[in-house]
Amino acid sequence: MTRKKPAPKLTDADWLKSEDPKALAKVAIDSLRATDRVMRLFVAAFWGWQAESLHTAEAREGLRCRAALIEEWGESGVAPNADGDHNTLTVVGQASDAKRAVKTTARAPGTWGKWGVPAVRQAVLLLRDVFGNPFRPVAFDKSWLTSTVVAIAQGMYESRDFSAMPILADALQDAGCDNDDILNHCRGSGPHVRGCWVVDHVLGKS
Repeated sequence: MTRKKPAPKLTDADWLKSEDPKALAKVAIDSLRATDRVMRLFVAAFWGWQAESLHTAEAREGLRCRAALIEEWGESGVAPNADGDHNTLTVVGQASDAKRAVKTTARAPGTWGKWGVPAVRQAVLLLRDVFGNPFRPVAFDKSWLTSTVVAIAQGMYESRDFSAMPILADALQDAGCDNDDILNHCRGSGPHVRGCWVVDHVLGKS
């Protein structure tokens, strides 16, 4: 019997250019960023986004509610009641394990045919926003964390409105940050969500 060759391991360049969320997820869940909180925030962000593409208001609201429960699960560390009206586990294929949830979420759009193409792209962008670049871990200098920097990040986190990311970049630069990965991420087109690796670093979240 011929053994199937293992898939080649991703490199730094692959992480930046790959459009395969399944491959990126394999790297992401083994990275330093892969805490249960961070992984669940990725899952919540994806399904919250996907909810807007559903055809009925009832379906959209149902998926939004389940995504919100997953986000709450990530933030609190406490699993929601699976017997409630919005069974959170059904969103991620009964995956109560955070790593499995990320894998299931990253794999899902690829099974939707042509309708899944936008979702594949969104999953890739969210993986990069939440996990950063696992091949380039960034150390934040405490001197960059001025009251202005922290206030901007905190405001975005609480409001879930990340339109001020370019302003955060300016504030970080004013504080002495010259790291291109950080500044370019803040000034990029996004998307940015709760769990964004730059905002998390500023706020001391993991």
